[in-house]
Amino acid sequence: MIPAQVDRFRLSVGRLTTLLSYWTPPRFSAAASPLVGDAVSALCATSGSALEEGVSVAERLHVVVQVLADLGADAEGQPRRAVPRMVEPGTLVDQLTVLGDDYVAADPDVEELDRVTRGLDALRAAL
Repeated sequence: MIPAQVDRFRLSVGRLTTLLSYWTPPRFSAAASPLVGDAVSALCATSGSALEEGVSVAERLHVVVQVLADLGADAEGQPRRAVPRMVEPGTLVDQLTVLGDDYVAADPDVEELDRVTRGLDALRAAL
């Protein structure tokens, strides 16, 4: 894996989690815009995950967390597992951070890492 691409991925995750760390519960429970849905759909296409029917921002972000978990499991050759839904939406920030680190540690394909990074950047822009 190329260090510059890993750094770019980590920067993307960091920017997204920094943005979300300032959010309040009502903002997480608000309806997600179509742009957010498009960005999450693009990330789902990267992992082959299905886009759930949820319409809140928190539900869309949980899908992103699941995509990172799925991609990390695939890269490690492990079975995919469901990421638990937490009651407090602010925990999504922690889940994004941890699963982003796990994904990079699994040494994913460079092209896939670039696609995921672009997807996270698009999601942050849509939020």
